[in-house]
Amino acid sequence: MLLNNLEKQLNTIKYTFGKTNVKQDCFYAYLWIKRNQMKIRYEIRSESEPANIYISLSAGRGKGLKRKTGKSIYLKNWDETKGLPTGKNDDIKNLATDLEKLRISITETFNKDEPAGTEISGDWLQEQINFFFGKTAIIELDILTNYIQKYIDEAPYKQNAKKELGLSKGRIQNLKLFKNTILKYEADKLNGKSILIKDINLKFLEKYKMWMFGKGYSTNYVGKNIANFRTICLDAGKNDVETSTQVKNIKGISESREPEDIITLNEDEQEEIKKAELFREALINARKFLLLGCLIGQRAGDLLNITEKNIKEIAGVKIIELKQQKTGKLVAIPLLPEALDIIKDGLPYKISLSRFNEYIKDVCKAAGIDKPTKARIKEKKGTPHKKDIFPKWQVVSSHICRRSFATNFYGRIPTPILMNITAHGTERMFLSYIGKTTYDNAFQMVEYFNKLAPRTKEAPAMEVIRNTAE
Repeated sequence: MLLNNLEKQLNTIKYTFGKTNVKQDCFYAYLWIKRNQMKIRYEIRSESEPANIYISLSAGRGKGLKRKTGKSIYLKNWDETKGLPTGKNDDIKNLATDLEKLRISITETFNKDEPAGTEISGDWLQEQINFFFGKTAIIELDILTNYIQKYIDEAPYKQNAKKELGLSKGRIQNLKLFKNTILKYEADKLNGKSILIKDINLKFLEKYKMWMFGKGYSTNYVGKNIANFRTICLDAGKNDVETSTQVKNIKGISESREPEDIITLNEDEQEEIKKAELFREALINARKFLLLGCLIGQRAGDLLNITEKNIKEIAGVKIIELKQQKTGKLVAIPLLPEALDIIKDGLPYKISLSRFNEYIKDVCKAAGIDKPTKARIKEKKGTPHKKDIFPKWQVVSSHICRRSFATNFYGRIPTPILMNITAHGTERMFLSYIGKTTYDNAFQMVEYFNKLAPRTKEAPAMEVIRNTAE
């Protein structure tokens, strides 16, 4: 392999071994070349799947280099002895071919560069890999998941929807879930290959969307993911990261809910729950949370964290004051007599969200809340959601508290006050949340106007002062 340096090598051999004949010179030259020739081997260095494929280059004693090829593979498709992919799948065959071609390409370049005095380093090896696969140098922020993490790290300094500084905890959590979903997609569909921001276009998003639906994600969650792609790509573009020209055409999707799809507990059902005979302390405790939640309209994350410190008295009125986790907004909710009755013996003790969701189903079942209800549920982890008719107790979850409050008090408490308590940003969002339309709102306004309209004035009585006909 290093024949261009053969004369130099022979001189080294002669100096080392003394005067030799031509036959010996050739023999020792062969041994020297064999010992110092460049070798390339592929290997995987992890048992996690899919595993990255590394290229290992050795060029003489003490000269060993390793770099990722940018390819990955499942362990069942890897031949450890040959150091190559194995299998009849076309993708596996193509991968094996690419790796062999990469080996040849690097060998040829090495045989040109090494005699010319080029430094054979890790950076050199990475350049050869990038050149072979037609890649430009990838910087850290070109990678989607890296940029999402950067966005999360800068959350305290980002402007939110209200033009205020700092993203809410809920928004940050949404971005973390988004990043985790991306990592699942990369592992499942791309053999662990990282998605580059410049490759996010409408065609890619269509594939991603179909994958999400196939995994059973809800329409609304898919829509949030698509919207997150747009947000991240637009922000990346502002920071000189290459993006697709189609970014501005990315649009989220959402699922419209029919009023009958919105699950709430009306006041009669709440009364049945209150009277239900329960024997387990855990269920009695969960019932307290459930009924209280229907009267204060807060998300489960805030509801389950209420303590005595949140209860205050202002002008003789007891209120619950808390800072909402999702929005960061400070709200004060007056405690109605029914709510005070629920906590007269003390607040319920803290439980996890998963336990709360489990227990309130049992509570509602015991209370006979079994009206046939149309809903979508996931019967097993990892399976798609199934839309069907179920007994109502079976589809009850923590969301029912806030939605029941908003629905039951709509029309009795002014909508802006309800929106302030439930933390809905717009009236349209609020009405959609409770299954109302703008027409419902219009009818409500007519009722208010009728209450405000003045009574019809009676015609004034005419009094005869003088009869001129006489």
